[in-house]
Amino acid sequence: MASKRHPPMIAARTPVYNGPEMRVPAGRIQPIVAVLSVLLAACSAKAGPAPAVPSDPATQVPSDSVATTPTQPPGPSVPTPTEPCTNDAQFVEDLTFPDGTEVLPGAALDKRWLILNRGSCAWGPEYRLTQIGESRIGAPRELALYPAVPGAQAVWQVAMVAPEDKGEYISRWRAQAPDGTLFGDEVYVLVIVDPAPLTPTAIPTAPRP
Repeated sequence: MASKRHPPMIAARTPVYNGPEMRVPAGRIQPIVAVLSVLLAACSAKAGPAPAVPSDPATQVPSDSVATTPTQPPGPSVPTPTEPCTNDAQFVEDLTFPDGTEVLPGAALDKRWLILNRGSCAWGPEYRLTQIGESRIGAPRELALYPAVPGAQAVWQVAMVAPEDKGEYISRWRAQAPDGTLFGDEVYVLVIVDPAPLTPTAIPTAPRP
């Protein structure tokens, strides 16, 4: 069987212009260039500026927005702790019934002490004068403490009754803070009960505070 043969390939030929050569005189080139420049400018002006490409609103950042760091609001002010005041009482002197005074059985004893407020707390209505321990001298267990500011003197006064039996007796006292704490010097009255004292002792009278 005879094989098929491909037709021979014919190479394409570029047409060649064999006419007369065209030449532009040198004096006419510049006017032609000027006319082309005017035409190009006119076309550009008629076409107008290129349309703006819209941007994605999600990626736009407002021009007047300023990035700021969030600040926390100020917290409540913490009060400065103050140190608590201190209680102290100093014995100065006995104003009535010095130690060892002889008294009659059942005698009334108006005992007074002069005291200095040596602490930094003022003694208010909640401060008390409290009897310490047991005593046969008649007296209340506690009573209001005479008010005094720090550095001031005060008179502690207790109305007592001497025992009926002969002998030596003592009654002891201390100041008490509002929280129940005892503070300061201990004060006391020491008397000798004698039905017939050899040397009668006059009961001193203290000035009223």
